[in-house]
Amino acid sequence: YSALDDLLPEEGWPSDALVELLVPQWGIGELQLLRPAMAAATAEGGWLVCIAPPHIPYAPALQNWGIDLRRLLVVRPPEREVAWVMEQALRQTRCAMVLAWPGSLKPVMVRRLQLAAEEGRTLGILLRQKQQTPLPVALRLSLTPQTDGVKITVLKSRATCYRQSTTLELPL
Repeated sequence: YSALDDLLPEEGWPSDALVELLVPQWGIGELQLLRPAMAAATAEGGWLVCIAPPHIPYAPALQNWGIDLRRLLVVRPPEREVAWVMEQALRQTRCAMVLAWPGSLKPVMVRRLQLAAEEGRTLGILLRQKQQTPLPVALRLSLTPQTDGVKITVLKSRATCYRQSTTLELPL
């Protein structure tokens, strides 16, 4: 999405950092926003790892999005182990992208996850609900549903010190 790329500091998703996506509720388009990156991750031979998703991913939809299901790993660990599983996946250079739906995370654990993302050169996405305390991540985006799509606001970025936003019309 070119409008989103224009907002992001590296003109696209960072390749070795943690990104926090804050949503008011699940299913407003957060995965559609990540669709091109998820498809690219598996097309290039990398693994796409989903940790503790709130719903089981619908394989036919993911396949229609161009995601190679042979490169998709869904892990549903106990809540207390989500951060550990994410850290292990981020360290693996074979993982191109790691999505996690964690409960609460301590800042020290977020720092460990960031170091793991840098070590593995892996994009880590933390999908969280808006009422939770913001985390010390490289990039934080807020998603808000709109009648014509989803409004994306950059709340924090390494490269900018002010908020920017755009509205994307996401395909269903």
